[in-house]
Amino acid sequence: MDISGFFDEALRLIEAHRAWAGLIYGLMAFGESLVIVGVLVPATGVMMATGALVGAGTVPFLDVWIGGAIGAALGDTVSYWVGRKLGPRIDRLWPFSRHPETLAAARNVFAHWGWAAVVVGRFIGPLRASVPTVAGLTSMPPLLFQIANVGSAILWIPVLIFPGSMGAIAWNLFEAGDAVTGTVVAVVTVVAIGAALWLLRRWMPRRLKD
Repeated sequence: MDISGFFDEALRLIEAHRAWAGLIYGLMAFGESLVIVGVLVPATGVMMATGALVGAGTVPFLDVWIGGAIGAALGDTVSYWVGRKLGPRIDRLWPFSRHPETLAAARNVFAHWGWAAVVVGRFIGPLRASVPTVAGLTSMPPLLFQIANVGSAILWIPVLIFPGSMGAIAWNLFEAGDAVTGTVVAVVTVVAIGAALWLLRRWMPRRLKD
């Protein structure tokens, strides 16, 4: 798959069909959160890049937020019930049969964090679609799962579009001649992203290997 081509076409589709942006974004979030499909569909980059359209005012933030949160929550719900229905047989299902480390990492995180792993896993690409499946495997109560699932989905979308949105806002400020405010916005954004990546790099390897 031509990843760059996929990104370009998806972004053009969202930009050209503003009224359908929430639905399109929701479908991408659904696929990104769905067991197996989430491994194969490179939607995260497009979802992050959509933030630039939000920051530029091309796409309404509320549409993207609602659509993305619903899609993500539905994707995790399906993944949860796949794990619950298939049980240990999920290990024999491709791509987990060829890459058992994917489920192993999710099991480690779930063993350490319990229900909170559903929230934490939402923000970590390799775990996003597999943690809900493990939650189903371990028979996590459906109500508790849905609280963590829906809550994390609502938080995930703003975090995902934050870099692109702030970048577009900073660019618009520069173009408008307000270089000082634009610089402040850009610096704050870079510092926030850098701090988040630093914390993630320190935390994630230990949790995946314990």
